[in-house]
Amino acid sequence: MQRYRVINKIVAQLAGKPITERLAKVLDSGADEIERHGKIYDSLTGESLTGHPIHPALVHFPIGITVAAAALEVLSRKRHQSAITVLSGLAVSVAVPTAVTGMAEWARGRQDIRQRRVGALHATAAATGTTLASLSFMFRVRHADTAARRLLFAAVAAYLTAGFVGGDLVYGRDLDPEGAGVDEDVD
Repeated sequence: MQRYRVINKIVAQLAGKPITERLAKVLDSGADEIERHGKIYDSLTGESLTGHPIHPALVHFPIGITVAAAALEVLSRKRHQSAITVLSGLAVSVAVPTAVTGMAEWARGRQDIRQRRVGALHATAAATGTTLASLSFMFRVRHADTAARRLLFAAVAAYLTAGFVGGDLVYGRDLDPEGAGVDEDVD
């Protein structure tokens, strides 16, 4: 049973668009730069530290912290303004190493056309989330709370999209509208 048929269809269609390859080429230039520095590259991918990719573990931090800030907005924004501001700033700061380790992972998997296209969509959604979270933090520091709140909720949506698409990269399921290559036995 394919649970997310509509979302999978949209992502598969986006992955097939020419703009996806243009996005991938932008990522290639950053990946080329990281690969030039062998020991740093090995550390960023996790090879020299743990033997396991670091990026999938780090992505929980910007997503989780941003969701926590949004939850405080919903529950009681007046009482928790300072906590929301701190969480918003923290989310942006942890997004930077997360993005750098993601770029190292991009370098590793970019030869596979499916990984390349889905990875470009993942990176775009994550970059959008970080940009929106950064703008939210800047507006919050300037006490433009309504704009900050809206940007924060948009950042959550972008990060959750990035997480969904990134999950496809980690678990290797095809975001295929026809269901080809999808493991039917997984609940």
